Amino acid sequence: MPTTQTSAKKDEQMTTAKKFMISDNSINVVYQAEQEIGTLKGQNRDNNDAANGQKMTAYGEVIASIAQVKLVKGNLPRSVSKTLRKALLEEAGLKDATVKRYVENGVGAVRLIKEKIGDIPSQYTGSAVVADLIAMDIDSENKLAKAIKGEGEKSKAQMLAEKVVGKFSNKKDESGKMVQGDVFRDGLDDEELDEFQNVMRELMAARKAYRDTAAAKAAADSAAVENDTVDACVVEMMDALGIAS
Repeated sequence: MPTTQTSAKKDEQMTTAKKFMISDNSINVVYQAEQEIGTLKGQNRDNNDAANGQKMTAYGEVIASIAQVKLVKGNLPRSVSKTLRKALLEEAGLKDATVKRYVENGVGAVRLIKEKIGDIPSQYTGSAVVADLIAMDIDSENKLAKAIKGEGEKSKAQMLAEKVVGKFSNKKDESGKMVQGDVFRDGLDDEELDEFQNVMRELMAARKAYRDTAAAKAAADSAAVENDTVDACVVEMMDALGIAS
């Protein structure tokens, strides 16, 4: 983990909006990664791991490029965002939606790394970024987006409950970090929620009844096997003693 630096020194190392640029090498890495992702998905839909690896390599370059930019309320300065978007659109040839995800998730990743790991070294490479993200169990774009929103540690049960009942909205605080918002967004409406609860009770009762029946049958089968074993042992013992059964 990088050593803590003084504020003055860190400010000196921060890239100002006017000086920001993304290198040709970084653009080429992103371009090649996206081309490879397209090929992998075209060949086989099961190539998710390889495609995720390429995507994270590309994210590593984008994140490393903006890691030293001084954020404004947790976001990139407008001129930096504009320069980055233009490079990804025109030089890497990416679609608008893809560029939007790279920029938003990229700056979100910078905030996340600073929060979870600490100060970012002045020489931060794409591979170092990927290693830091993997250390946080982030190895795909989907996991990165969820971690930025604070949803990375939710269980399946919690996510399902939020879809059914609802959850609070998200908003950014002064540092750009995603926090709980002020609006509760319903999942199912009230009528649907009543129906869901009724169906769930019915299914829970059916599940219990099935398990009780299955347990009773298993116990009966076990007893039958045990009785057969005892009977066989008795017959064998009687035969050994010469007693007719």
